[in-house]
Amino acid sequence: MSLWHKERQFAGLTIKNNFWYTIYSILILNFKKENILKIVNYNPDFKQPETIANAVAHSLENAIIKGKIKSGTRLVERDLAEKYKVSRLPIREAIRELQAKGLVSKIPHKGAVVSKNSLEEIKDICEVKCTIESFSASEAAKKITEKDIKELHLLIDEMEYQIKKKNFIRYSEIAYKFHCIIHIAHGNKTLYEIYKKLDNQIYWHRFTYLHYPERVKCSFEQHKNILKALCNKDSKNAELLMKKHIKEGEEILLKILTEEKNN
Repeated sequence: MSLWHKERQFAGLTIKNNFWYTIYSILILNFKKENILKIVNYNPDFKQPETIANAVAHSLENAIIKGKIKSGTRLVERDLAEKYKVSRLPIREAIRELQAKGLVSKIPHKGAVVSKNSLEEIKDICEVKCTIESFSASEAAKKITEKDIKELHLLIDEMEYQIKKKNFIRYSEIAYKFHCIIHIAHGNKTLYEIYKKLDNQIYWHRFTYLHYPERVKCSFEQHKNILKALCNKDSKNAELLMKKHIKEGEEILLKILTEEKNN
């Protein structure tokens, strides 16, 4: 079964994302691939690790895109090998995997460093993302299924719950799943992979404006409106609403990053 089909199959389920459980299963239990991880938390982007290097890369990727490892941070093989209790070889392979995704750069005389985008690069990425997302919303409105609609409604309910709890980081994670389902409903696997790669490069930046409650509330209303357009099979409105949603988020993000740079 392809990753694309697995992503659809995981809807409404959960995934236990535990590094050492994965390693133990691969090396000791020799479980079948589909049994390596217990399903306990839905994640449409989850890619089941097949090797120690994959598991390390997955762990590092999560830390990078959530801002736990900041841009510009050096990834020292020796330190990472000690942290994960593995040899340097899987660490080296994991770094290469992250480099291929654009999350890590190799700098002469410095080694592997978490990629750091300039304001112009972030702006360029946001513009391309906006084009992809608005197009996907438009196409998804034509193809979306009742199952997709139910999943999106469940995510909307969860987003509202997280706003009440003021857990804006969790809110952002759920909002990302909302967008992923739209891309999956669109059905263009190549475009979806491009979207994920671009989003990974700026994912952690979205957490910089989550302490603005009004922006989160506005974002929530926009998600509800997008869902309404999808339910109505209104392709044009879904495209316009998605474009407005992405553009407003981009403007606020760039404003905050510019202010941080000038301070």
